[in-house]
Amino acid sequence: MIKRVPAEFNSLESGEFPPEQEIHLRAGERLTSPVFSRLYDDYFPRVYNYLSYRTTSREEAEDLTALVFERVISQYRSFDPRRGSFETWLFSIARNAHYNQSRSKKRHPQQELDETLEDSERNNPTDYILRQEELARLRNYITQLSERDRELLALRYGAGMSQKRMAEVLEMNENSVTVALGRALRRLRRLFEAEE
Repeated sequence: MIKRVPAEFNSLESGEFPPEQEIHLRAGERLTSPVFSRLYDDYFPRVYNYLSYRTTSREEAEDLTALVFERVISQYRSFDPRRGSFETWLFSIARNAHYNQSRSKKRHPQQELDETLEDSERNNPTDYILRQEELARLRNYITQLSERDRELLALRYGAGMSQKRMAEVLEMNENSVTVALGRALRRLRRLFEAEE
């Protein structure tokens, strides 16, 4: 379920900026509609991809992504660029949202619904079935990895983060991230090779 954006963000305020202009965020600043729209447009795909790696269904990733941006709106005044980048702050919110939902699911398990076919996939059911089988296989292998390995893969390939940003989000040394990510990929590769 995607939640509605508060009414104060439904109409654009003056001061809209061109797409190529960089957004300068300041501590304690009010979040305006044009700034939120730009942040949403810039970060939505990466947050959604990250959460897709961390969850078991598209609907769950969509719900969590909506929750993350809802929290950006409600907690924006707590963002302080002196403490870290907006990206680091945003993905900390995404990580916490996923963690909280995972804890909640353990306490209140429920059966998952099958994902529906997308319009483009309806035209070629064979391709869709093959793609779904590959994705199911990949998800199965990813779930066999440790929580740390899953987190590393989700940040790198789901969110498309650089290793430097991953280090900031995970509060690790950049070299440690590089080594840990390489090991996670090797473990994932071994799982694929063991089946063949």
